[in-house]
Amino acid sequence: MGNKICVDAGSEYCPCHLAKSGDCISCSLLSGKDLCECNLKGICIYQNFKKNNEKISDAREGILCKVLKKKEIETNVYLISISIPKYLAHELIHPGSYILLKDKKRKDDMFNSPISVMNIDFKNYILDIVIESLGPKTKDLLNSDTVFIKGPYTNGIFGIKYFKKLKSKKVLILAKGLSSVTLVNAVNNLLKNNNEVRVFFDNSGKKIQEVEKILKESNIDIKHFDFKNNENIIRKELKKGVDMVFSAGSNHFNKNTMNIVDSIDTTISLAITNNNLICCGEGICGACIVKIKGEKMKTCKTQIEPRLYLKEALK
Repeated sequence: MGNKICVDAGSEYCPCHLAKSGDCISCSLLSGKDLCECNLKGICIYQNFKKNNEKISDAREGILCKVLKKKEIETNVYLISISIPKYLAHELIHPGSYILLKDKKRKDDMFNSPISVMNIDFKNYILDIVIESLGPKTKDLLNSDTVFIKGPYTNGIFGIKYFKKLKSKKVLILAKGLSSVTLVNAVNNLLKNNNEVRVFFDNSGKKIQEVEKILKESNIDIKHFDFKNNENIIRKELKKGVDMVFSAGSNHFNKNTMNIVDSIDTTISLAITNNNLICCGEGICGACIVKIKGEKMKTCKTQIEPRLYLKEALK
């Protein structure tokens, strides 16, 4: 599969370790091929790498940050507020932004937990995240007053290109459970480009009231429904005219969304949450790899067409 796009391509984190190891996601020359197959405009990762004596860019480093507040908002689900540097706050506002979080007592990065950004308070530079207490890593985080944050990472959503190009269009968002924490950044981005946004929450998932509160402050049209028994509600919304659908839920939820959308109009743009296991965020460990048409894809860094992902990776 040619023309794969790495979310870090051309950024301050490029070229990375994958360029050195011959596994670059975007550059065919740095992945062992004889011909250039990339479609990056104004960027040549290969030339930058060679001109810099094959030196890679500085990797993201863990920043020790103070935990300001913890609040249980659902059973075993906690809202955590963390004081972060100003520069990091401004880098975590993009749709799909996430961080790697680690208790300060843990020394090995294998204990990092990927956590989606819920909201940023730019007045005080406070990051709000939501953590579900499931195992040793998350329990340690909940018991710590300081944590290491690595970031920004930006591949928490497949279909980012649709967010970037959509202007003055109609967007329908379907959300369920903890994946709804991705909505604040996503909606803010859409509103900046004068898009009309409607949000439907599936009643059967965990409810993050804080997300709904933030969206209501932006005058977003919010409705609640039962996805399993009321698919026709969504079909009616789609028939009114929609340019993009963003599905924020489990893979099963997202695939059901795709099937409903495609039953109405296959030309509607689709974006979905990236629910793959992520450990390093750098494409090195291989935990996030899925097979798409026989090719292994590093989903922590690679943008994959949502429909292709749902049809191929979830077989």
